[in-house]
Amino acid sequence: MLWFVAANTGFLSAFTHVLDRYVKHEADPREILACAVAMGTNMGLWKMADVSGLGHASLMATARNYLRLETLHAANDTISNAIAALPAFHLFDIQDAIHSSSDGQRMETQINTINARHSPKYFGLQKGVSSYTLVANHVPINAKIIGTHEHESHYVFDLLYNNTSDIRPE
Repeated sequence: MLWFVAANTGFLSAFTHVLDRYVKHEADPREILACAVAMGTNMGLWKMADVSGLGHASLMATARNYLRLETLHAANDTISNAIAALPAFHLFDIQDAIHSSSDGQRMETQINTINARHSPKYFGLQKGVSSYTLVANHVPINAKIIGTHEHESHYVFDLLYNNTSDIRPE
């Protein structure tokens, strides 16, 4: 599925090396997709290296050099803009206007981060974060990781204002 999306949107070109001028070789698109799936599904790079046949060291290098917040936002914007160009996108409009909604999804973290907090209700004895996502016509257009102790409504304006895609909800 990701190969189909990459062929039709070109989102892989958004993943640039952290050192633009001194790159010795181009990134392997298989490694970028493997890193994105491993981190997006909380599988981890070790397990992805085992199941994919790619080396763990090369996946770690790809993740460090190509997967950053800026490149992930650019890739998401490319995919979101391509979806918005489809005729089916406007079938979800309400009275000819694009509406959005935002909601948080709590998930347990594997490592300690600055936003990770204890929440016995959701994680037992573990720590976790809330992934707060802005969705317009069923397309995620912006997201932010916040602590589970923070109120989600405080970030609605932030998500709307810092939306960098071409989709502008009303």
